Amino acid sequence: MKRTITVLGPILLVLAAVFAADPALAVRIKIATKTPENFKSAKLVKEMAKEIEEKTDGKVRLKIYYGGVKGTGRDLLLKMKSGELQGGEFTAGEASSVVNDLQIMSIPFFFKDYDEIDYVFERMRPYFEKELAKRGYLVLGWMEVGFGYLMSVDPIASRADLPGKKVWIPQGDPIGQAGFEAMGVPPIPMTISDVMVALQTGQIDTVGNSFVGAIALQWHTRIKYITDVPLLYIYGMLMITKEAYDKIPTEYREEVRAIIERTFQQLRVDIRKNNAESRKTLTKQGIQFVTPSAAHVRDLEGAMVDVKKDLGGKEFKPETLQRMEEILQEYRGSRQ
Repeated sequence: MKRTITVLGPILLVLAAVFAADPALAVRIKIATKTPENFKSAKLVKEMAKEIEEKTDGKVRLKIYYGGVKGTGRDLLLKMKSGELQGGEFTAGEASSVVNDLQIMSIPFFFKDYDEIDYVFERMRPYFEKELAKRGYLVLGWMEVGFGYLMSVDPIASRADLPGKKVWIPQGDPIGQAGFEAMGVPPIPMTISDVMVALQTGQIDTVGNSFVGAIALQWHTRIKYITDVPLLYIYGMLMITKEAYDKIPTEYREEVRAIIERTFQQLRVDIRKNNAESRKTLTKQGIQFVTPSAAHVRDLEGAMVDVKKDLGGKEFKPETLQRMEEILQEYRGSRQ
């Protein structure tokens, strides 16, 4: 009996090592992103996935699908529910079908700079994450596109310049719809993939995007002017189902979240730097920045006052808007 145990001992140890290293036994988390695989940000994500695999001894592996091949928004949510995917990259607008209040940070003409964004977001973030968790989703990292600006074929220096413009908004964007209608411009909703052709054919002549986004999508080749006032803040998140997260061995969960959080912090630093560099690139390519007067900026901001009230209770909770406004005023008061 002792001899049998002595012989089996090394065999069991070898088998244990084999099974521990077996990829079939690893927790696989399939995640989809719109980011093209050749982008610098995709390289960071690949490094992140590699580090997670190394730090978890191969027990946790991420499979990333790039370039929107798995769809966006609602498509990803459906695939996450079916189990085809465990996670995805979403803009706040796309994820607002899960938690409506997520889109509240993207109200036009609400924030003036990144300092305001950082202060307000860090205080709103726990609420957003709690609401998503209630619905079975866990945020692993918050991402940023940056401030979107009005970009157009003709100069827009005031509210009076907007009527008659053919303005694009993303499909399913009730805040953008209400905002532009309040300024006398019925916008034209369409998917982001249709925008370039619409600019080429004249179906639209005004869009909103970050400087990086405009160049990446080649929209800058069809516009001539940028209104030099931040229109709205564009952000999003990487989230997975709670079911998928619970499959990660307990001893690796904090490590996995820390690696992803660090990567997404670096991505935010990079995107802000890239937006600043892209602004210079756009200027060099002959695109003109139009600066509205202070009075015209106040007029544009004023147009959103009633819109915010009307959307409260419909697209987001009035109390959430009130809380966000209080935080913003708290910050602005501390800067005086």
